[in-house]
Amino acid sequence: MKNMMTLVCLGIGVLMIFAVSGFSKNRQLLSCQPCAALDGFVPPHQINDEIRMMVGKYKGGGGAENVAVQKTRGVIETGLVPAFIDDAKCPQIDSEKWAIDYFYKRSRKALHKGIDIPRPSGTPIMAVADGMVVGKFENKHNKKGIEIVLRHTPDQTGLPFWTYSQYTHLKEMSPLALGEKIKMGQEIGKTSNTGKMGKKRRRDALHFAILYSKSPEWSNDGAVVTPQNGYFMDPNAFYRLDPPYDSPSMLKLPGKEKYIPVPYMMLNGMLVPADTKRIWPYPCR
Repeated sequence: MKNMMTLVCLGIGVLMIFAVSGFSKNRQLLSCQPCAALDGFVPPHQINDEIRMMVGKYKGGGGAENVAVQKTRGVIETGLVPAFIDDAKCPQIDSEKWAIDYFYKRSRKALHKGIDIPRPSGTPIMAVADGMVVGKFENKHNKKGIEIVLRHTPDQTGLPFWTYSQYTHLKEMSPLALGEKIKMGQEIGKTSNTGKMGKKRRRDALHFAILYSKSPEWSNDGAVVTPQNGYFMDPNAFYRLDPPYDSPSMLKLPGKEKYIPVPYMMLNGMLVPADTKRIWPYPCR
């Protein structure tokens, strides 16, 4: 009996080792093959689990553990409000604001890692800065729905780090190719409500998010884009002209400084201000 128990334990141990090594191997194999030649790309196994949890890859305690990591990496409410320059009429953020608690509409703890901007189905969405396509995902069994992610260098945004703009719930997969260079204001997709839904039908809206890192390295494992040592940023902070940009600093700003002057492109293509490197993802009037 003792020998049998020993064999069983050894068998379980071998299976666990195989499973762990298999998981590690899969993490190395799952990758965006076309991305390998792109600037800054590193294989997925070079991104640590904390960053993967930050972008929503569940591990261990699932939602609660991910939320704890996300809070330490910028997903906290800041109170920032977009104040469009010259009182322009621009599509507004609805009640689905930055970093709100999503536990009430999910089966596990979750935070809203972006902002939602409702627009009619089919409304074109613009790139918020010059950049490069680094991610395209169908997300058939994911709440994000069809998604595209752009990478922006410091020179392209005027910010002191690499930024990543994420656009989800798109109507259809963008025809833009991975690695394609994008100009600010260029259409990168159309508004819709794709993605796994709860009990209620989701309204048509863009989910817009910003990640950033001081490292130029990033990865794409075929499911998510992960900036090396990355953080989430309140998308409103993305439009600040001067540092700081991190969420804890944004939270401490005095009331009047929480209103962020947001630049934009008008329907006729004119930029406000003319020298801006960052714009709102929809045109304004």
